Amino acid sequence: MTEFLEDLKIRLKHLPSINDKDFIEKLVSLLAWSHHRFLWIHPFQDYNGRIGRLLNNIILINLNLPPIELKVETTSGRKKYIKAMQSADNGNYKDLEKIIRGAFEESIKEIENKK
Repeated sequence: MTEFLEDLKIRLKHLPSINDKDFIEKLVSLLAWSHHRFLWIHPFQDYNGRIGRLLNNIILINLNLPPIELKVETTSGRKKYIKAMQSADNGNYKDLEKIIRGAFEESIKEIENKK
């Protein structure tokens, strides 16, 4: 766990500025990595990701960004999430990044609609 936290701290330091054109891409990549990596060392094999999802929101809040909600409570959402996590087990974060990007964009839209 200590190694994970040190790695996360370094990755956060290297995250580009929010004004950088690559910020969202790098942020989503970081969130996918941290979520998967945390669950990899988490003691359960069933992808019990509640704490991992909370970790992502703590990262976002510390960056002054809105929290996100990964849609894993529905059957189809859960299947997509599990498939994405299994792909990440094999080093392919694309599906997990897609889920996280969608949740981030939805969160931003909700904020904009409230204005």
